[in-house]
Amino acid sequence: MNPMVLIQDLKTSILERLKTEAVVRTPASEADYFAVAEQLPFKLEYHNSEIITMGLASYWHEVLVMTIGGILQNVFAFSEEFTVLGSNSGVQIPKVEGGYYLPDIMVVKGEPVFKPNSTAIITNPYLLVEIHSPSTAQFDGDIKLPEYKHLESLQHIIYVNQNRARVSSYRRTDQPNTWINQEFFSLEEVMHVEGQEVLIKDIYRKIKFA
Repeated sequence: MNPMVLIQDLKTSILERLKTEAVVRTPASEADYFAVAEQLPFKLEYHNSEIITMGLASYWHEVLVMTIGGILQNVFAFSEEFTVLGSNSGVQIPKVEGGYYLPDIMVVKGEPVFKPNSTAIITNPYLLVEIHSPSTAQFDGDIKLPEYKHLESLQHIIYVNQNRARVSSYRRTDQPNTWINQEFFSLEEVMHVEGQEVLIKDIYRKIKFA
């Protein structure tokens, strides 16, 4: 089949299935993934030879992204060594079959290291934030989290629930394969990021829970 026709068929199939499916998984090659990703207005991820997408993000999801991004800009403002990025920058997962995730927020320490022939896929994230809903929680927690922990440069992972006050923090320790997990369920609690206090109520300050 003509490659252009194949890409158009993949694009059409994904858009059609998103009308009835919360999470769409489509078998595809790595090359097809990158080709389709350039043509759709929302983020696509790639795992185990499948394109995975949840479609457009909700209003509240984007409110959280901007709020947390602003908080992290303040946390890392003390050092020009850190750069805070949004969800249009991808992370390459160190696995044989290839994996590409687009975290909602990424912090890079020092100069970014890119996948060969790319200026969008980064291999050395320092901190990652994922904001999830009921439809994305399983994929974020069961699939992405273990893969993220294999990234040698990664020191801190933060998961934020958009439907209720719950923040999960995973910090790498000096011991191999050992992470400290802290769970925050109250708006009055305090999380530490790079030694600075982040109030849970500040993360959710613009969110209206159903």
